[in-house]
Amino acid sequence: MSRAARRIGLIATAYVAAQVVGLGASGAQARELIYGSWVSPKHGLNRLALPHFFKGVEKATKGEITWKLLAGGQLVSGRTTPQGIRDNMIDAGFGIAPYVPNRLPATNMIFSTYVFGGDIAAAAGAAMETVLLNCPACLAEHRRNNAIPLAGYDAAPFLLMCRDDVRGLADLKGRKVRASGAGVYLMRQAGATPVAMSPAQATTALQRGTIDCVHGAGNWIRAYGYGDIVKSVILHPTGISGPAMALYFNRKTWKSLTPGQQAAHLAFAPAVIARSVMEMHYAETEEVLADARKRGVRMHAGGAEFDRLIARFKTGQRRRNIANARRFGVKSAEAIMAAFEAALVKWRGLSKGIGRDAAKFEAALKREIYDKVDHARF
Repeated sequence: MSRAARRIGLIATAYVAAQVVGLGASGAQARELIYGSWVSPKHGLNRLALPHFFKGVEKATKGEITWKLLAGGQLVSGRTTPQGIRDNMIDAGFGIAPYVPNRLPATNMIFSTYVFGGDIAAAAGAAMETVLLNCPACLAEHRRNNAIPLAGYDAAPFLLMCRDDVRGLADLKGRKVRASGAGVYLMRQAGATPVAMSPAQATTALQRGTIDCVHGAGNWIRAYGYGDIVKSVILHPTGISGPAMALYFNRKTWKSLTPGQQAAHLAFAPAVIARSVMEMHYAETEEVLADARKRGVRMHAGGAEFDRLIARFKTGQRRRNIANARRFGVKSAEAIMAAFEAALVKWRGLSKGIGRDAAKFEAALKREIYDKVDHARF
């Protein structure tokens, strides 16, 4: 059976199931929406954040809206998720702007601006505040793709995870490294050869030796099945990026919801961000790396040479990202970058009172962002 036929069959099955559920709905016909996830069922987004969101929406709408998760790339890949949203193949999915920079250049500029240090909550709060409140160009480009960036998170600081014992920059030179967004430029400056692919595609590439390393979050070892392949990790943090759009919502679907159903989705959107950051990217990353160390994966600090690499990278990051966005027609690139930088200062202050508390982070996201969202702009 062809891929297209399989997609059509899955959608048809989901549609029939929705009708059957609808027959038993009280007061209104139940409607099942499809979330097409290209990451595996064991990915933290699918295990930790989305189930809470789906259950919350179902309860808040009294069963009028339910969600069906189709994980593992059954309907869309990382690169084709925006197309799947645009063509009404799925009702929501997991969108990554650097995979389609020509379609989402303003959002990609924010995603490709690495935040250094370890404050994932501040980076995620600043990114989503900028996209939803201070970036008309972001909302416009998503609208052109029939989409709404309802919620997105930032990942844990990126590390280097390799299939051989790679200890530092000398070992990294000439190696093929999976990278995207700002990581492409960073790896070039490190003397490596960046290879564009999704983290999921990198699993097979690592196994076959097509690539030597992955530049990404430490919890990807579990999320994408690198555990039996990765032999060394350079622990030096090399940037936080986002927003990875965990709730990349089909705009046509959104407009078809009642005001109450929209409110239910908005009410639980901050929890998707908070749980993704606190449970998946803080707690799970630490757990996965500790487990990898116990299994004999070699851990290397990176040290001063990586500090110097990052210092060189940072000097050109702002200018480069603004120039790239302008090449794709983003006229307000400077203003968007300024808004993101201001939001980052604000959220670094807020995060001091949030710590690792998901409930406090969720409350701050609601207060600072979602209570201020103008739904009409979607």
